[in-house]
Amino acid sequence: MTRGPRWAAVGTAFVLVLAMGIGCSAPPGTDRALDHPTAVPTRQPVQTSPASPTAGPTQVATLVPSRTPVPTATPAAIPTVDRDAVSSAIAAGRDQIAAAGVQPLCLRWDDTDGDGEPEWLGVYARPEGPRRIGAFVIDNGNWHDLAPLQQGKYGLGEHAVCTIGLRDVNLDGRPEILIWGHAGDSIVLLHLFGWDGSAYVLIASFEGNAGVRLEERDGVLGEEVVVGHRAANDLVWEVVYTWDGATYGWTWDRHAWFYLGRPHASDTSSPERAVISFYQAVDERDLPGAYRLLTDAARSAQPYEAWAVGFATTVGVEASAVRETARDGSDSAVVSAQVLARDNAEGRIIATLWDVVWSTVRTADGWRLDSSAVVRLSQRELEYYR
Repeated sequence: MTRGPRWAAVGTAFVLVLAMGIGCSAPPGTDRALDHPTAVPTRQPVQTSPASPTAGPTQVATLVPSRTPVPTATPAAIPTVDRDAVSSAIAAGRDQIAAAGVQPLCLRWDDTDGDGEPEWLGVYARPEGPRRIGAFVIDNGNWHDLAPLQQGKYGLGEHAVCTIGLRDVNLDGRPEILIWGHAGDSIVLLHLFGWDGSAYVLIASFEGNAGVRLEERDGVLGEEVVVGHRAANDLVWEVVYTWDGATYGWTWDRHAWFYLGRPHASDTSSPERAVISFYQAVDERDLPGAYRLLTDAARSAQPYEAWAVGFATTVGVEASAVRETARDGSDSAVVSAQVLARDNAEGRIIATLWDVVWSTVRTADGWRLDSSAVVRLSQRELEYYR
């Protein structure tokens, strides 16, 4: 018989406890005792005769052996800065910016195109037209505008704020310029620009009314873009976009809470929201709250202590594509979802994708989860996890 990986059975307890969990615990840590120094006895003084004034000293000196000198490493030379070159670059950039008639909100002197030489990156409030911010790069005396899509409603942003970044976001070996913008009361924008050899081009742009952020979530170190959209009752629907080598495309969606405070009030006003609230509670380790979202029959079948053990190694849960697929009268419904669970299996993070179908029941306190059927779709180890 061929044996599979040691973590191949991760998630089995999910089937038994109506959720994802692995019943293994990390070995307890051990304390390290400190060694106590041992006292060194001193030599007793040598007594001399009173009739011998020329006798030696009353105590024999003990020579302490010297330690073998440890050679010290020669510190590396610190590269010096050519002050004249820096001053010249600053003066040239200042003069060119003034000639363009703009007043920057912020400036950054950094390598924007990967050629090893720094360029000027700046953001400013446009003096003409509708309220907008603009961005530019000065590269070897050449002015490059960082232009958003012409059909974009807010451009790079409406409010005069400056939030910029510069790094290789998608691991293509070249730096990307990141410019965040804000519009209206809650709109967040993100524009990514990059050097294509002759010009700075727009790589992608994103917009959401519940935040836009970068997140490493698939264990390969490249960052994904997560765009949040407000949903009902303090919920956020988040869409994850991943770089495929040529562009950013949708790869996953999930639900999250809009507010960070805990615990959150579970929304059980519909079958779908009850399922979402269940997995949100599991994700933030509110296991008592998740257990309360089960029906009385489900809780009677398994006490809380036995049920909670199934989540001993669960470090995160995400529910996606939550949809009501059938309704039997007004008091029962079937809800399907795809659930991504991350478990710590002996120090290794294992991501398992499940297809889950829940039977839900309406009660006097709202909708509750009664029973489920699960199918494991995929499983893999995340080499990098944070």
